Amino acid sequence: MDRIGTTLGGRYRLSAKIGTGGMSVVYAATDELLGRDVAVKMMRPDLARDHSFLERFRREAQNAAKLNHQAIVAVYDTGETPEYDEAVPYIVMERVHGETLRDIIQDRGTMSLSEAATIMAQVCDALHFSHEAGIIHRDIKPANIMITNTGMVKVMDFGIARALSDSSSAMTQTAAVIGTAQYLSPEQARGKSADARSDIYAAGCVLFELATGQPPFQGESPFSVAFQHVQDQVKNPSSVPGMHLSKREALSLDSIILTSMAKSPSDRYDDAQQMATDLRRLADDQLPLVAQPYTEEAQGDDTAGGTSASGNGAGGAGRAGLAGGAAGGAAGAGLAGAAGAAGSGADAAGAAGGSGAGADNNPETTILPTQQPGNNAANAYPETAYDQAGHNTSGQPSNPNYNHANHTGAPYGGPEEGEAGVVEEKDNAPRRSKTTIALWTISTLLLLGAGGYIGYRVIDDNNSSSNSSHDVTLPKIANKPRDIAEKELTNLGLKVTTEERPDHDIARGNAIGTDPGEGSTLPAGSTVTLLISAGKELTEVPDLTGMNTSEASDALRHAKLQLNSEVREDTSDDVPAGNIITQNPPQGTHVSVGTKVTITVSTGKEKATVPTVSGQDLDDARTKLEAAGFKVTVKQVDSPEPLNKVLSASGEGQRMERDSEITLTVSRNNQISMPNLTGMKYSDAVDELRRAGWTGGGVERSETSTNDLLKVDTVAHQSISAGTTIDKNAQVRVDVFVFALLP
Repeated sequence: MDRIGTTLGGRYRLSAKIGTGGMSVVYAATDELLGRDVAVKMMRPDLARDHSFLERFRREAQNAAKLNHQAIVAVYDTGETPEYDEAVPYIVMERVHGETLRDIIQDRGTMSLSEAATIMAQVCDALHFSHEAGIIHRDIKPANIMITNTGMVKVMDFGIARALSDSSSAMTQTAAVIGTAQYLSPEQARGKSADARSDIYAAGCVLFELATGQPPFQGESPFSVAFQHVQDQVKNPSSVPGMHLSKREALSLDSIILTSMAKSPSDRYDDAQQMATDLRRLADDQLPLVAQPYTEEAQGDDTAGGTSASGNGAGGAGRAGLAGGAAGGAAGAGLAGAAGAAGSGADAAGAAGGSGAGADNNPETTILPTQQPGNNAANAYPETAYDQAGHNTSGQPSNPNYNHANHTGAPYGGPEEGEAGVVEEKDNAPRRSKTTIALWTISTLLLLGAGGYIGYRVIDDNNSSSNSSHDVTLPKIANKPRDIAEKELTNLGLKVTTEERPDHDIARGNAIGTDPGEGSTLPAGSTVTLLISAGKELTEVPDLTGMNTSEASDALRHAKLQLNSEVREDTSDDVPAGNIITQNPPQGTHVSVGTKVTITVSTGKEKATVPTVSGQDLDDARTKLEAAGFKVTVKQVDSPEPLNKVLSASGEGQRMERDSEITLTVSRNNQISMPNLTGMKYSDAVDELRRAGWTGGGVERSETSTNDLLKVDTVAHQSISAGTTIDKNAQVRVDVFVFALLP
């Protein structure tokens, strides 16, 4: 059925079909009540009879209506319209002008690493907001991510999203996997429940494709692709031919993608906000903070030293340690090292710590049947077993570039049905023999060393007992006022110098700490530096007006500031669409480093609907148009209509920018419609012409003979046919009957 031109709910007039999906058709429409452009998604009538599809479609509206976020397409209204004795539902949504990532990939192939990371960071912002609301998307793919004409990211189609709180409903128990195969998480491919980390996996797949120009897995059918998601390890994106990355870029990109696409959900980012943080660091050419270091270089760094107790992350391991830089590799604060110790001390030599707690070309959504117990194809998707901490216990590595022995993660749950909970122990007797010898040797050396050290300390203590009584241990003075901290140190017999440093957490004038740090031992009389907070580091807000969002983001990064993800929009007569109108804080303001700056982006000149004025008097029409914000020009034309009656108006009924020029075509009233004079007495014919508005000087008369006395002095013929439009002063001629005897 062609719905173009129809009006839904008495207010939404459909104007054009702009998209077709698996279960719905999307129309461009106008909300005639509010005068704004919208998009209307209508279910296909043949599917409206299917109650499961109907429930899914209605659920899309309910889910999306909960999500009020600038990176998620807004839902304005819902309704149903009768068609073929069925109630066909529809959703009224925000009309987004732009192109999808699928279109961009097809046109350009790949994006720059910075651009891809910036876009996906905003996608992760939207997902984090959705997940916080208890909703998972379940179908993240390039076709569902749009970049607007103003450069904003919009995530679309929560049509198969599932509320986390609704996991017990009948619909969530269906034995089917819903999703697009190229971006399907392993747990979805195996028919298991999806959670927020499934969306993170899909986001990693999209990032892989944006950076490399190809999806992470490809196959001849959706089943073969889904099988690869379960069975195969994704390759390092930096190894894809044609990738030209610096060493830092390769390390960062590989780490982010391989973390987000880990086979076990517990090995992925804990939430989408963590992934967004790493993506923004990637856009700034910084190493990620959270992502696992999967590359060989990072692993080499991780194993360069012994067990670390560093609380600050000395090396390149663990979720926090990757940004620490140095070879030695401890995890960040609170992360477990390889020996199981929680990092808290000052050593920087340790080995890797764990991750710890810290439209025809688009791929369509595919429904994959799940495996049933006893099916001969039960091994089609071989499962990797994980213990209750999320560790791989199946003997198959979750990722060949990643050492699960050094990784702990948030629990994903115990062994699933049919999975091994433990690994069968193999005969390691020969290895134990060598290990035992090595351990005995190391133990003996340690005992000898410890004995020698204790003996030395006993002798040294006896020789210097008088000096040890004057040693001073530096106390904890953080957050204490300057005078109190200084007095406390001088009372211990120390000399104090002060140094001011900016600090985000400690109030100006209070102590940050000492150098050497808390717990250090110094001889009495030593000099210690008291570090005093100078308050938060300040920076000047740059002028962003006239820039687009990308330029503003770069300018703020250089000023050590952030762009608020909630970008406002407004009309502007002066600033082109997509450029910044205003900012808060304003230019020149001095604010703390890291402050978020809110911008208002122009959507162009304000638009209004041109009023309908045809048939009205010129003065009335002009008043209405000018009140609506339009300029008026007048064009007079020959017409029999009354003087200055509006015959037509350009753009009438359309939405146009205010200040646009509207041309009114009005009547000169210099014409008449020629009346029918035939059969009238000549004098009556002249009177009829005058009544019609004719202003000519006189009616020309010619004669024609007749022997019918009744026709004498009547008009036999007129030179201008009746109904013809003529000038008021046009020359008119008539033939009049005169009596004559005819032969």
